[in-house]
Amino acid sequence: MTNMNRISESDYGQHYSDSGFWHTVRTHRSLSFLPDAAAMFYCLKDPQTPAWVKTLIIGALGYFILPADAVPDLLPLIGWLDDAGIIAAVIAAIRAHVRPEHQQHANALLGG
Repeated sequence: MTNMNRISESDYGQHYSDSGFWHTVRTHRSLSFLPDAAAMFYCLKDPQTPAWVKTLIIGALGYFILPADAVPDLLPLIGWLDDAGIIAAVIAAIRAHVRPEHQQHANALLGG
C-alpha cells in the first residue's frame, strides 16, 4: 500500500470540509505549497474529476487542515513540512487531472 493510499483511506478525509480548508487558507497564506493545495481544491469541485482523484484530494486536504497530524502544525516551519510533502505527492499523482483552469482559479484566489 502506498503512502497516498494510506492518506486517502485514513480518517484524514473525515476531517476535510470546505470551511476548514478556507479557514486554513486565510490563516496561512504564506505557505509555499498553498497554490497546489488550492488547485487541488478546484480540481475536487470539478464534476469531470474522477472519483479516485477526489478521494486522494480529500485525504490530502483533510491532512492539510488538521492541525494535529503527524507533525503538529503549531510547530514553527517544521509543522508544515509533512503537509507540504503530502500535497506534493498527491499533486504529482493527479497532475494530469489538475487542469489549467484549476490553477488559474488558485492563482486568482491567492493574488498571483
